[in-house]
Amino acid sequence: MGRLKATIPDGYIPNRYLTNFKTYHRNNPNVFAKIAEYADRARQTRKKYSIEIIINVVRFWTDLNGVGDPFKINNNYKAYYARMYMQYRNCKGFFEERSSISDDYDFSYDIEKFKTYIGEN
Repeated sequence: MGRLKATIPDGYIPNRYLTNFKTYHRNNPNVFAKIAEYADRARQTRKKYSIEIIINVVRFWTDLNGVGDPFKINNNYKAYYARMYMQYRNCKGFFEERSSISDDYDFSYDIEKFKTYIGEN
């Protein structure tokens, strides 16, 4: 069990991270679009990759300015974006997963909203 999750009392789910991520994602669907673009490109030649590398590439090479967060892309959102992408593309295991408070979240609603945003629905 991960260090953060191990310190959380049973029955308590710190939804501050999830709430912040959902608000950020709702206000910045273009960030996930770029993450998906780079991850799709990586999946063409790799079986596993790093969400951290992708997020850093997105930070460095794009002019994305995240709305509603003091950071371009908050590091706290890496686990959420990794799991959201793997659920979106049905490629469990593409990103390494460590135990996280984001493990039990179902991204179906967020993915449907994203598909609408990019015109996939």
